[in-house]
Amino acid sequence: MKGHPDVIVVGAGLGGLLVASEVARRGGHPLVLEAGPVPGGVAATVHDENYLLEPAAGSFLLPHPHLTPILESVGASVVPAEPVAHRRFVYDRGELFELAGPTSLTTRLVSGRGKLRLLREPWVRSPATVIDEPLQSFLERRLGPEAGRTGATLMAHGVFAGDPDRLSARAAFPAIVALEDADGSLVRGVLARRRTRSKDTPRARVHTALNGMDGLAAELAAPLGDDFRPDWPVESVQHDGSGWTVTGRGEEHAPAVIVALAPAEAARILPGPFAPLLNEAHAAPVAVVGLGGPEAHMQVPSGFGVLTGPDAGLHILGLLFESSYAAGRAPDHHRLLKGIYGGDADPAVLALADDDLVALAIEEAGRILGVSLRPSWTRVIRHSPGIPQYHVGHAAWLDRLDHVAAEFPGLHLAGWGYRGMGVTSLAQHASALAERVLAAP
Repeated sequence: MKGHPDVIVVGAGLGGLLVASEVARRGGHPLVLEAGPVPGGVAATVHDENYLLEPAAGSFLLPHPHLTPILESVGASVVPAEPVAHRRFVYDRGELFELAGPTSLTTRLVSGRGKLRLLREPWVRSPATVIDEPLQSFLERRLGPEAGRTGATLMAHGVFAGDPDRLSARAAFPAIVALEDADGSLVRGVLARRRTRSKDTPRARVHTALNGMDGLAAELAAPLGDDFRPDWPVESVQHDGSGWTVTGRGEEHAPAVIVALAPAEAARILPGPFAPLLNEAHAAPVAVVGLGGPEAHMQVPSGFGVLTGPDAGLHILGLLFESSYAAGRAPDHHRLLKGIYGGDADPAVLALADDDLVALAIEEAGRILGVSLRPSWTRVIRHSPGIPQYHVGHAAWLDRLDHVAAEFPGLHLAGWGYRGMGVTSLAQHASALAERVLAAP
């Protein structure tokens, strides 16, 4: 018998599974309670007719100091993406531009004047007038109006399906803002970090889950054995004097609890002081459109995908070449594309019915690629409440949330809604939480 758990993790999305796996890797005993029948949360991969469509995050960078050890500890089936994954494209003003290394500066995505301003970035002295600056304002200040506007749009679309005028630069992209904080310049900051990086440190590259992200979730849950409990909806999380009691299909007790749910879901089960704050969190619905078919009817270029710029004149925010960079995502001699719609960037488009959204994706993807697409397989997956939006004020919201949490020792929050999007950000937060939980007396 393992005895009583060191921590109860509520929610078996990737955020909850990563923190539970890290606790176990460090010798602790986690218990994971999940309302649904299977682990994974939004990582509910579509497996149909030999197509594999990821409705949420479908790739991650490895090696990574926090994610790699977790994946290795469970023997996760992850593989490098195809070499073409380094090829990225931008569609703007009716033209497709390839961005690949230094040659990116030769494209006409940014005008000559814009490029000259971009090259001046290391010598620009333009301190922020506010601590929490919108992403577009930050990049325009650093890179100039043209490159800054374009860069902010691409970053907002690519990570948050967001609005660059509403996203907080510091909360949404803290690593980039840290370059200016430390070195006064984005370029100088990047160069400084390259100088300090060991030559033996391998470069992080795109990887994918061989059996889909739902397969990865199952691999993370499997070592937990009976300490992963599906179909166990939680009704309340309450402090009981000596620790925490989690009530649902029964009662479970532990010195610590980690609630790895979306803020609105967490508000429903946590002690009263949390609810008003958690209900302030922002999220934006999105739709993922999958288009598959024989390669003769789906001429997909080699590469990772396309993001749309500020003057694209399209509804689609991004188009991923799934079968080009990831093996096994389409049947032999077939191709698969994935389009992203909605978010804070374009919420109105989600009023379209599924068939109309598919028709729009076929037309817009064809316009981007300059071909006529005739998919034989289509899917629409809608996410609501959708992708968390780290708007200006998000960091202050986290501070207020931490202030409330300080009154409840042993209670922690995890997941996409708080401190970082992407699988590697979840793993980094999982490492910090595991350390705090296991170090507590």
